[in-house]
Amino acid sequence: MRVVIPSRKRVSSCAHVLKMFPGALVVVDESELEDYSVLDAEIMTHPPEIAGIGPLRNWILDYVPDETVFMVDDDLGGMRAIVGRTTRSAVIRDPRAIGQIITNAEYCARKTGTPVFGFNQNNGDVRKFRGQDPITFSTWIGSAIGVIGRELRYDDNLLLRADIDYCLQAMLHHRVVFVDQRFAFYGARFDNVGGNAHMRSKERNAYEMDYLKRKWGKWILFIQGKATVRIFVRVKRRQLLSRLR
Repeated sequence: MRVVIPSRKRVSSCAHVLKMFPGALVVVDESELEDYSVLDAEIMTHPPEIAGIGPLRNWILDYVPDETVFMVDDDLGGMRAIVGRTTRSAVIRDPRAIGQIITNAEYCARKTGTPVFGFNQNNGDVRKFRGQDPITFSTWIGSAIGVIGRELRYDDNLLLRADIDYCLQAMLHHRVVFVDQRFAFYGARFDNVGGNAHMRSKERNAYEMDYLKRKWGKWILFIQGKATVRIFVRVKRRQLLSRLR
C-alpha cells in the first residue's frame, strides 16, 4: 500500500500531513516542483492539464504501481478516535498508530470484497458518532480514501464530487464499501486556499450535483442545510445484507 498526497499550492500544510505519513508520495503539478522540493519527501509531477479530483485520481492510479493506494488530502489536521468514555475525542499523532489503523481498514475491505475503504467524515465530532453503527458499508468517502486494484475508474467529468461517484460505482458492482466510523481525519477542508479551491464555484457545484442526479437517480440524495448541502447515497438493504453473509 502506498500513501499518496495530491497537493496544490499548499507546501506548508502538506509538510504537516507528511508528519502523519512519513514516506508518503507527494503528487504536484510539474510547474510547482521547485516549490515542493523543500519537503523531505518523494515528489511525483503530473502534467498541468490534469486538474480536478476525477482526472487527478485516475492519473495517480495509472502511474502509481502499488495495488492499494491511499489518497490523502493535503490540508488534513490530524486523526481522532471518536469512541470511548471521554467527552472529548482523542487525537492520534503517532504515524505508526495511524498506519496500523489504515492497514487494518485495508485488510477488512479486502475481506468484505470491496475495492474502497475509508473513515468517518464528521471531522472528529463525537456528537455525530453512532455507537450502534461503528462500521458502515453504504456511504461515500472523501478527504482520505483507499483504493484497492484498478477495476473501477473515476469519472473525469467530475472535478469536485468524483469520490461520491466512485463509491457509488463500488456499491453497484460490489454492494459495499468499508468505512471505519470509529476514526476520523479532521481539517479545515473547504476553508483553505490552494488545493481544489480554484475549481469550486456555485455554478460548478450545481452542474456536478445535477450530473450525479442524472447518472444515479434515486440512489443519491441532496439535502440543503443551513450552510452546505448534505449528500447521501442509498443501497437496497436486502442486497447489502446478502453481500455481507
